[in-house]
Amino acid sequence: MGVPQNTRIPRVHKQTLIEMNVAVFTARRDAAHARAVQLLLKDIPPAAQEARLKLYALCQGLLGEAILSTQRSQLQASSPLLRYLKLVRDTVGVNLALLRHDAILQAAAGELSKLVENEVRVARQEHHQAFSESEHHIINCIQNLLKFGHPLLQADSKARLAAFSEDDRRRYELALREYQDYYGARFLPLME
Repeated sequence: MGVPQNTRIPRVHKQTLIEMNVAVFTARRDAAHARAVQLLLKDIPPAAQEARLKLYALCQGLLGEAILSTQRSQLQASSPLLRYLKLVRDTVGVNLALLRHDAILQAAAGELSKLVENEVRVARQEHHQAFSESEHHIINCIQNLLKFGHPLLQADSKARLAAFSEDDRRRYELALREYQDYYGARFLPLME
């Protein structure tokens, strides 16, 4: 049998779906943010330029996932935590753009150096030094953003965990472990 034609199936409201999945979205956000922080503080600074390009792009993706998970787990359109995550993502994007630009200039300078040897070599060195200093300055800015935002994220997670039911806490812990494994394994080939 089926549902009679004149019977309406109740609609699932957005609020109900959000409430059902807050634990999982919070775990995903926390895992993505933690992995991005690890990359930004420990893995990116000592890496070679090619690796930094890949790692900055990965950080942008991780922060994008943290933003999406935050948006899906709250009813309001914006929050200080969401603004923090977007600010970090955009600032990481600035360094990614700088490194891409520097790599393009280095590649083009090789071709141009055939035409005007000394001038291009000097210009290439000056540009590379300027980009390197800018990247370092922006990394310091990112580290300052993390000092401000990480406690904000931790406070939000703590408040959510306190409000979760026992089953929601179980789901959070399970999802957190799964996302930590996923984000950790996903980026291992870059670190080798």
